[in-house]
Amino acid sequence: MSHTDRDRDLDRAVAQAMARLPRSRRPLSRRDFLRFAGAGAGAAFLAACGVRGTSPPATTGPGTATGTGTATAQPTATLPPKAGALDMANWIAYIDKDHGKSTTLIEFREEHDIDMSYSEVINDNEEFFGQIREPLAQGQSTGWDIIVMTDWMIAKLIRLGYLQTLHHDALPNFEANAADKFRDPVFDPGNAHSVAWAAGITGIGYDRSLTGRELTSVEDLFDPAFAGHVGMFTEMRDTFGLVMLSQGVDPLQATVDDARNAQAKLIEQRDAGIVRSYYGNEYLDQLATGNLWATMAWSGDVFALRVDNPNLEFVIPEEGAMRWSDNMAIPVGAEHPTDAHLFMDYVYRPDVATRITEWVWYESPVRQVPEMIAADAAESGDDILESLAASDTVFPSAEVAASTHPYKVLDEAEEQEWKDLFQQVVQGG
Repeated sequence: MSHTDRDRDLDRAVAQAMARLPRSRRPLSRRDFLRFAGAGAGAAFLAACGVRGTSPPATTGPGTATGTGTATAQPTATLPPKAGALDMANWIAYIDKDHGKSTTLIEFREEHDIDMSYSEVINDNEEFFGQIREPLAQGQSTGWDIIVMTDWMIAKLIRLGYLQTLHHDALPNFEANAADKFRDPVFDPGNAHSVAWAAGITGIGYDRSLTGRELTSVEDLFDPAFAGHVGMFTEMRDTFGLVMLSQGVDPLQATVDDARNAQAKLIEQRDAGIVRSYYGNEYLDQLATGNLWATMAWSGDVFALRVDNPNLEFVIPEEGAMRWSDNMAIPVGAEHPTDAHLFMDYVYRPDVATRITEWVWYESPVRQVPEMIAADAAESGDDILESLAASDTVFPSAEVAASTHPYKVLDEAEEQEWKDLFQQVVQGG
C-alpha cells in the first residue's frame, strides 16, 4: 500500500469515527473512544491526531553505560537545565482526551514551555520491554524520557539497573498529594525509581446476554459452554495469578511448582478449545463486539464500556483478584530528565489528576481525587460521574481491597522459569 493510500484510509477511518461521535456538551470520554472508535478506527484516530505509532524515537544521545556495557541507574548529582522537550510512552486511552486533544497535555506544554510528544504505544509490558531492551542494556537513550510500566515490570527494570533514580526534591506535588498506599511500594522501596500513574484490578468481564448467567468464579473461564468465546491475558502474572487463586494458592507466596500446576490447567483450557485467544489491550474490542462472552479484564475498561452496554459486568471472582499499579519511570539514557520530573509532578496536582481520572476511570494515586470527583458529580448532576465516584472497584473499599492480591516480585531465575512455562501455554496451541 502506498503512503498516499494509507493516508487516505486513515482520513476515511477518522472521518467515519468522528461522524459517529455524540453531539453533547460533555467532552469525548474514554468510553466514547472505546465505543465509537473501536480498535481499528481508534488507531487511525490517534495517528491523525498526532499520536505516534509503535516506532520509538531515534535512540541517539548520551548514554550512561558502565565499563562492562551494563546500564546503571546512577543519576547525576543534580538535574540538568530544562531542555524544553519531552517524549513519553503510555498505554492507550490512559489520559484525558477531547476529540484527540488532551487538556492536560496542552496546559502542561503551555505552562512549562515544553515541546512534549505523548505516544500511546504500550499494549503489553513484555512486548514493550522487548522494544527497548537493547538500548537499555547499553545505557543508551530508548527515545523515551518517561515510560509507564506495571509494578512487576518496574521491579524487573530496577533489578536490571535500567531506571534512573528520581530526584524527589523536584516532585513536591507527589510529596504533598500522593495517597499513603502509593508511597514506599514493595516493588520500589521509597519510590526511588517510580511514582504511580494509576491502579486497577484484574478480574472477569462478561456479557450477561451472551453467557446467559452470572459469573462469579475463575472457574467460569473454563466452562466448555463458552468454548471459543473466552479471553485470557498475555500478561503472565495476571493469568497465572487468577488461576493460582482458583487452585487455592496465594500468588504472593507461589512457587515454581504452583506455576506448573497453573500451566497444566491453562493447557487443558486451551486444548479444549475454550480460549478464543490471549490478549493485551485489544481484548476490549473483542468484548465490545461480542466475540468474547467472558474474559479476563481490567476494572476500568469494563466500567467504561458498560455505560453503553449494561449487559457488561466486571466481577471480582470469589477466589480473589489481582491488584496492580502502572507507574511512571525515567529509563537510563533519557535525554530530558528534568522535563520528565516536571510532568511527573504536574499530574500529581489534584485538579489535573481529577481530570485524568474522570476520563480513564482507573484509581488515581492522588488522595484528593475521590472527593473532588464526588463534588463534580454533585455539582453537574452527571450520572456517569456519580457512578464513577461510587464505584468500589475504581476506588476499592476495604472489603474489595481485602479480596485482591499483589504480584509476587520474582527473582531472575524464578521469572525465567515462570515465563518459559507460560510461553508454552500461549504459543503451544
